Amino acid sequence: MCLYLKFKFISSLLNAFLTLFVTDLPDSSIFFALPSVLVNKPSGFAPAYDSEENLTYYLGGLIEGDGSFSVPKFIKDSKGKKRVAGIEIIGNLKDKPAYEFLKTKFGGNVYLTKGTKTVRWMIKDLKSVINVVNCINGKLRTPKIHRFHNMIDFLNLYYGTNISKLPLDDSPLFENAWLAGFIDSDGHFAIKGFTGNIRTYIAVQFYLPQRKVDISGVSMFEIMQQISSFLDCSLKSRVTTLNKQEFEVITVTTSNKNSNKILIDYFYKFHLLTSKYLDFKCFERANYLYINKFHRDPVFYEEIRLLKSSMNNSRTEFNWDHLEQYIDINQ
Repeated sequence: MCLYLKFKFISSLLNAFLTLFVTDLPDSSIFFALPSVLVNKPSGFAPAYDSEENLTYYLGGLIEGDGSFSVPKFIKDSKGKKRVAGIEIIGNLKDKPAYEFLKTKFGGNVYLTKGTKTVRWMIKDLKSVINVVNCINGKLRTPKIHRFHNMIDFLNLYYGTNISKLPLDDSPLFENAWLAGFIDSDGHFAIKGFTGNIRTYIAVQFYLPQRKVDISGVSMFEIMQQISSFLDCSLKSRVTTLNKQEFEVITVTTSNKNSNKILIDYFYKFHLLTSKYLDFKCFERANYLYINKFHRDPVFYEEIRLLKSSMNNSRTEFNWDHLEQYIDINQ
């Protein structure tokens, strides 16, 4: 609420300025509207997941980003108990409400990971595992499909299912919610600038990094190239080090007017579900102010600075209203 009051104060100052000095604006309301993340939903707002099919595409992307398929090597453990394949998704602790919501749709349980700022959404009961496998079958796009097919083989062999192993989805990215799920896993919204250096300029950017070669040894380049082509942006490469091991990272980066517009239009059709939705709304507002050159006004410059200070790891206020519209969707 503190952030809301700051924006309200800024807006009141600008409103006074417009009243005194501006008389012929066709629609001055756009100049002093509060950021949409802090006010009611915009007109024309429509649920992205009004059908279960879109939510399953989202789930496929989410699992391919932060999820894993656990397939036992042996059907029975040391005590003779029959094993079950499982699906696990690791997320940020702050996004626990989003995973609790997804749990109500697809089953499993959400656990806090002791000593970390992460949660684990684990799907291990046979009924839920089979349901999720059927839901995302044919909707995957990355090398994780090989592990997924191993899970199908396991279920068919030991549990009598008859699930076909469908190939990678090659439909256009803009047609479904797969990319929204993938970005909810690994995407990052950023507002650059405000460093104190007079040469620093504002930039409104989005990043999606991935290892060029995933842990199974298969290249991620093709899917990342598809994403960069869809967003009409660059695909950058760099070498990084983790645990004394070097590996190459490829990153989709949007920063220009056209790329950001494509991304924003996509997210109005297929929404993010984690707290990245809130970061996206800050990103969207900052982008609007920047491309319309409002940032040259000190009042709007301060608004963008406040947006930056409330995003990502700096966020302290959370609102989950964006999940409420999907409560009645059944899987």
